[in-house]
Amino acid sequence: MVKKKRIRSPRFSVPNNEEAVISIGSEKYKGTLQVLSLTGGAIRLDRHIASGTLGDIGINTVSGSCSAAIELLPMARSKAQPFRFIAMGPVARERLTDALKKMRGQGLAVEKTPLDQFRSLARSVLSRGSRR
Repeated sequence: MVKKKRIRSPRFSVPNNEEAVISIGSEKYKGTLQVLSLTGGAIRLDRHIASGTLGDIGINTVSGSCSAAIELLPMARSKAQPFRFIAMGPVARERLTDALKKMRGQGLAVEKTPLDQFRSLARSVLSRGSRR
């Protein structure tokens, strides 16, 4: 069995306290986007929502508004609620892609910290050692 290296979608810090709305059933939660990528992001909300909860998100980007179905993920160290996109229409995908390209041009890509870089190096060294 050949193991494929999983490549993470580039993440971008969202400037200007951009708001987004998450809808879960009839409930709406307004929050501030913190991080965004082609596969998901993180939003700061007034309350924590259980991991695995499904909903919809509405995001206004420089390229137009996008909406998508999302799954909320477990909270990590930050105070922002992570989410992943589970369904998005072609127009919304195109707008998101264009907005992220513009964010890259503005230098908003989230870079790995030195500790993250060390962890990546350690993982690659250890995985090479286990193949021998």
